[in-house]
Amino acid sequence: MNEPVRILHIFSALDSGGVSNFVMNLYRELDTEKIQFDFAMTQGMPALFDDEVLVRGGRIFYFDTSKSIIKNLRSILQKNGPFHAVHSHLFFYSGLVMMEAKRAKVPVRIAHAHNAHTGESRSLPRRAYELGMQMLIRMYATHLLGCSEKACRYVFGDKIMKDRRAAVIPDGIDCSRFAFDPEVRKKMREEYGLQGKYVVGHVGHFNPAKNHRKILSVFQAVCRQRRDAMLLLVGDGELEQQVRQYADQLGLTDQVIFAGAHKDVERFYQAMDVFLFPSRYEGFGMAMIEAQTGGLACVASDIVPSETNIDERAVYLPLKAADSIWAEKILKALGRDTSVYEKVYAIYSVSRVVEKLLTIYM
Repeated sequence: MNEPVRILHIFSALDSGGVSNFVMNLYRELDTEKIQFDFAMTQGMPALFDDEVLVRGGRIFYFDTSKSIIKNLRSILQKNGPFHAVHSHLFFYSGLVMMEAKRAKVPVRIAHAHNAHTGESRSLPRRAYELGMQMLIRMYATHLLGCSEKACRYVFGDKIMKDRRAAVIPDGIDCSRFAFDPEVRKKMREEYGLQGKYVVGHVGHFNPAKNHRKILSVFQAVCRQRRDAMLLLVGDGELEQQVRQYADQLGLTDQVIFAGAHKDVERFYQAMDVFLFPSRYEGFGMAMIEAQTGGLACVASDIVPSETNIDERAVYLPLKAADSIWAEKILKALGRDTSVYEKVYAIYSVSRVVEKLLTIYM
């Protein structure tokens, strides 16, 4: 039997974040006898989806963190190739990845932009670094992909959309997983003690971008008007302990559920009554699409691209707006609209996204 074409994805780690979920959604759609995903992990340690990758026949290469990205990648490409494509998800570091992939004669070299900000200070040295990496990306990549034009311009340069290599590829999801299911809703609310509660929900990695402190302060304003309110936080990350401490400071310990990271995140959307997403920065905001697939109303920061407003009920507010204003919009955002499912499917069905990527890979 012929060996499958192998695509090497470069990640920090396959954690609970949106980028990991996006690539795993793609992976589940593949005929792995023809195309196989392998993964190189710069953090150098196992993460949430690693076991699934191995079950599907993929290989995982953990970086030796005492060595540079270039040395790690060079070793992986030399010892484990050939790879038909290298697909990098490392923001500006993709410049080094593209350069090394070109050196290894990998024919398809993809830099993929997933966000419109890294959270780093835009100091002069930082800006010089970004410009240098942009130059390497444009010099060595064969394809420049992004979840939105905003993300493409941020990572690749303001004029990049004029480059024929640049394209916006929507982050695809398995829409059927996120369709509203009243039986799952009932089971999840029973499991987490949410019967008869008004549940404000959020799904996201505990990092600066997702703005959990704002989530908690807004939720506190919600609680002033609804004693039955509960906050359901799904995800994990480096700031989780700080967020827990802040919840304690606000006196919200008994009204906040830290559910942790889960592979079946779609079940948690079912338990929610409204979705809160006050991000500081986003390339797109795929969690907004997942929430709306099941009919949830959403309240988000105006940093989140307006293209995420699929059912035209989503509300976008400035981060500087008072918590009471956020709370008011949340409390008015009651009810599900399950008819939006078809609209989401038409744009974000993962099977359609896979078709687009396969033409690039091959």
